Amino acid sequence: MKKALRTIALLLVAAPSSADDKVYPSHLMVDQEVTVAARITGIIETVQVDRGTAVTPGQILATIEPREYDAAVRQAKEDMDLKKIEYDRAETLVSSNVMSPQDRDEKRAQYQVAVPTWERAKAVRDYTVIRAPIAGIVTEKFARVGEKVIEDKFDPLFKITATEPLLARVYLPEELLLSVKVGDRAEVVAERFPDVRTTGEVQFVSPSVDAGSGTFQVIVRVRRDPTKAVLRPGLSVKVRFLPTGTR
Repeated sequence: MKKALRTIALLLVAAPSSADDKVYPSHLMVDQEVTVAARITGIIETVQVDRGTAVTPGQILATIEPREYDAAVRQAKEDMDLKKIEYDRAETLVSSNVMSPQDRDEKRAQYQVAVPTWERAKAVRDYTVIRAPIAGIVTEKFARVGEKVIEDKFDPLFKITATEPLLARVYLPEELLLSVKVGDRAEVVAERFPDVRTTGEVQFVSPSVDAGSGTFQVIVRVRRDPTKAVLRPGLSVKVRFLPTGTR
C-alpha cells in the first residue's frame, strides 16, 4: 500500500510595517525667519548689532537720524496745545454768550484733529529706532552707518533667524498614516555626528497624502540640548519614531 504524500505549504505573512523600524532623513529647521526693513525715510545713524548677535524682541538693531522727526513731534505738540487753548477759551465764551455754539464746535473739531496728528507724529518718530521683532540670531546684516533708507522700499537691513522651536520635517509612506500621531516620541541623530542625538515629539501630521509621491508630511519638534551646540537649522539628521509609550 502506498502512503499518500501530503505537501504542507508554510505561508509566511509579513507583519505590517511601522514607523519605528526605519529611520528617515531630514534637516533641522526653524519656523520663523524675519527680514527687517526701515519704515521711514532717513539716514542710518547707528548700527548696534552684527552677524551672530543673539537678540531679544524689542532689542535695538539700528537707529535713523531723528532730528527731522523730533521737529515734527514738537510742531504737532505746539499745534495741539494751541488748539486746546482755543477750544477751552471757546467753551468760556459760549457760557458767557459771547460765542455761538457752532463756533465752539469748530474749535473742538480742530482740537480733536490735532490730538491724533500729534500721536501719529510720535509714532513715526518711534520708527527711527529699528528693533528686533523676534528673538533669534542676526544671520545677515546689510545696514551701514550713513546709508539712506527709503520709506516703503523695504530694502533689507537685517535678517533674524529664530532659534526656537527647532523642527524636523519627514515624509512617510501612506501605509504608515495610522501609525504616527501627534505626541509620539522620536529619536533625532545628527547624520555627520552620530554621537549627537536628542529626542523630539510629533507636532504635526498632515491631514492629506501627496498623490504624486504617496507620502504624507510629519513635523517633529526637536528638543534642543544646550550641551549639543551642533544642533542648529540646516543640519542633516536622521529621525526614528519610537514605539508608542516611550518617554
